[in-house]
Amino acid sequence: MPRGRVSRIAGFFLVLAGTAALAQPQNPAQVRRIPVNGVELEYVEQGRGVPVVFVHGAVGDLRYWEPQREAFAKGYRFVAYTLRYHGTGPWPDEGKQFTAQQHAADLAGLIKGLKAGPVHLVGLSYGGLLTTMVALDHPDLVRTLILAEPALHPLLAETPDGKPALEEWNKALAPMAPLIKSGDNAGAVRHLSAVVTGGSVEDFDSIPAGFRQVLLDNARTLPLIFAAPETPITCDMLRSIKAPTLIVRGEATPRVFAKVNENAGRCIAGSKAVVIPKASHPMSYDNPAGFNRAVMEFLRQATKR
Repeated sequence: MPRGRVSRIAGFFLVLAGTAALAQPQNPAQVRRIPVNGVELEYVEQGRGVPVVFVHGAVGDLRYWEPQREAFAKGYRFVAYTLRYHGTGPWPDEGKQFTAQQHAADLAGLIKGLKAGPVHLVGLSYGGLLTTMVALDHPDLVRTLILAEPALHPLLAETPDGKPALEEWNKALAPMAPLIKSGDNAGAVRHLSAVVTGGSVEDFDSIPAGFRQVLLDNARTLPLIFAAPETPITCDMLRSIKAPTLIVRGEATPRVFAKVNENAGRCIAGSKAVVIPKASHPMSYDNPAGFNRAVMEFLRQATKR
């Protein structure tokens, strides 16, 4: 696999939790739809107050944020949505609009359509790339920015200490290429799960059924992810972000994400950093109580300014 494409897949990294269950909510939220940029996006919302918009990573959908919904709805207007081409619904086309630019435009359109801005914006992995793009292009829509191991991998190419981590990650992901090419998207998700958890491909069958189903439902997006153009975000670009920013990572996350967080933190002036204990890349699932507590404390402090 060419290095650029491997890095791109790393940049679109999914939401995987090998040990965390996809909780069955006692009070399920009603899934709603809103027209945005020529498509209908699914979303859920609950609670009142300042909106907190959650943006999932690749190979996920709005169900990923269930461990946050009830907690944040107690003091905020919780909003989570499903990106275009994700979820279980039919695609609007064969995938020709699967780009970070389109997804970021959709996010901005969602916030405007819900008359929600400025919002607290939370993004995990690929969702972190999208929230960063909105913070850069539409600063008026962003009250605070919470980046959970954002997919800002091009930053690693700018620093000598980042390049080894990126090369190591690319090598680990390389076996995904033939699986995707052959149409074995489920196999590619299984491999990615092994890379993330540090286990084996067989461990995928031990992931709780609900969460495993989310991954399998969204495995069909992998060819689109693989074909999408890379979106380079540079340190110079990040320096223009003025919104109070929290950069979050899991204690046991793969080295590449830790390095991305370090670099992003150096580039965004005044940003805060926090580590979620007993958690890896999907820290909001691995340790939802710790993640929720860290983000809410940041929001409380940020709004005191």
